[in-house]
Amino acid sequence: MPHWRRGAPLWSAGMEATLCIHTCLWLSASWIPLASPALDTEGRHGKLTWAVSLEAPEEELEQRAEELARTAGLVNMGRVGELKGHYLFAYQPDGPAAAEHEAIRRSVDTLFAQHDSVRWHSEQKLLKRSKRSLHFNDPKYPQQWHLNNRKSPGKDINVTGVWERNVTGRGVTVVVVDDGVEHTIKDIQPNYSPEGSYDLNSNDPDPMPHPDEENGNHHGTRCAGEIAAVPNNSFCTVGVAFGSRIAGIRVLDGPLTDSMEAIAFNKHYQINDIYSCSWGPDDDGKTVDGPHQLGKAALQHGVIAGRRGFGSIFVVASGNGGQHSDNCNYDGYANSIYTVTIGAVDETGSMPFYAEECASMLAVTFSGGDKMMRSIVTTDWDLQKGTGCTEGHTGTSAAAPLAAGMIALMLQVRPCLTWRDVQHVIVFTATKYEDRHAKWDTNQAGFSHSHQHGFGLLNAWRLVNAAKIWESVPYLASYVSPVLKEGRSIPWLPQELEVAWNVTPADLQLSGMRTLEHVAVTVTITHPRRGNLEIRLLCPSGMVSLIGTTRSMDSDPNGFSDWTFSTVRCWGEEAQGTYRLLIRDIGDDSLRPGTLRQWQLTLYGSSWSPAEMKERQR
Repeated sequence: MPHWRRGAPLWSAGMEATLCIHTCLWLSASWIPLASPALDTEGRHGKLTWAVSLEAPEEELEQRAEELARTAGLVNMGRVGELKGHYLFAYQPDGPAAAEHEAIRRSVDTLFAQHDSVRWHSEQKLLKRSKRSLHFNDPKYPQQWHLNNRKSPGKDINVTGVWERNVTGRGVTVVVVDDGVEHTIKDIQPNYSPEGSYDLNSNDPDPMPHPDEENGNHHGTRCAGEIAAVPNNSFCTVGVAFGSRIAGIRVLDGPLTDSMEAIAFNKHYQINDIYSCSWGPDDDGKTVDGPHQLGKAALQHGVIAGRRGFGSIFVVASGNGGQHSDNCNYDGYANSIYTVTIGAVDETGSMPFYAEECASMLAVTFSGGDKMMRSIVTTDWDLQKGTGCTEGHTGTSAAAPLAAGMIALMLQVRPCLTWRDVQHVIVFTATKYEDRHAKWDTNQAGFSHSHQHGFGLLNAWRLVNAAKIWESVPYLASYVSPVLKEGRSIPWLPQELEVAWNVTPADLQLSGMRTLEHVAVTVTITHPRRGNLEIRLLCPSGMVSLIGTTRSMDSDPNGFSDWTFSTVRCWGEEAQGTYRLLIRDIGDDSLRPGTLRQWQLTLYGSSWSPAEMKERQR
């Protein structure tokens, strides 16, 4: 224990003066480092050591230290780091007996306690310190390659360093909007939030899934486990945000209406921070659908009023229709400006067979691939054939909850991030990587985007560290063009229809918009076979977005009626200039030509200048 001289002041005026000139001293060219006392091979300063604080005029301290050490029969090992007046004394004989050690200890303590120059002294003891590292006893954690990939280092979400800094999603609630959450299971129950939960199918507060004939209502529980599975309970797995609260809204186990979706999107939106939605329209390569009037209104209301005005975060899966050449721009949830659209890559970082592509994709994260690839290991229900744990969760359904969990980590360190801040941080931090399926294009603002992988792979470490220092983006600015009546025929290949609209500085003056975030185009097109159409949008910079792809299975004879496509590929670019819409028909003259009836351009962005956008990227 340290010994204090009674009546001795803790700080002298000289020491206070020293503290006032602390940070710049090391920059002085005349600074000379003092030698630090050396450690012996046993990791301690000699065999008996004392730290001593001396009280004396500054110019006499070194002499007093030498004299005191000599009087005590000790060796002066020098000053303790940069602490003025603090010295380390050591007793270094050749192997004295333990009894002699005790005698020396008593003698030195008595001398120091009575000496006028000694303000404080303490015999140095070995301190027990442990490296901050993670050890989980959850039996399936070693198989959670997406969290910590020991087989292929770097092919994971890079989250363990975040956990080591005690960032686990604490204080954040994620709600899984799905077929229910089995909240009584061991991996979920301690983190379950009944306050944020509801069952819209049965109209009661309990979102417990109901067994069905196909053993299929485990989906929501699996997603919940990915996000918030409890660690160190000797059961199954660990969630990416295992300190967060997890809620469930049961809505997919029965007939679903527009009004039910709207209620789900805003349910308990002052409790629930993030809504994880691993579902959407049919991924059959022929459906064009999304939220209807009430659902759209609820998404917009959520980002305005949810989460105490910072905006609910809606994370949606991009879809699993890749094998049918489906595209997530035909999914109104995935191309909404109010959602974070997440796609999937497999363990190798490649685009899986089921993954869809689109210009509205924000980013990707890990999931399963073909049968040779590992899938996501997560909590499962234990109803019917379930065991409480599964190694077979896959699809973009598994990717979206991982993204939701990473956003929970962001919100722990920066609760005041708005819904648009979250999107910006993802754009700024997502990692571009090589994949033979991906074609990357770099836009005018310096952001790289591919239709296959969005702005890249989510990285928890980069997301959290960017969130810590993020300054909020300016208010959302928007511009809507007139409805542009065309009535023009769409030619067959190799020709194409091109229409354009010029956005002038005067058009943007009222909103103050200077740089882009989302660009949307709403079209009405008649065509005898909708899947034959290919639609591209060119921003003023020349950046090309393939907003509507051809789909061989889409034989719908009605075309598009007031359908909105969107792109994020022009993020950060200047808003003013000419936007061009190009449409072509890959069919032949056996069918009558289609007609572009009308279109409308909508721009979303902010008052950030291109220079300010560049500065943020540094």
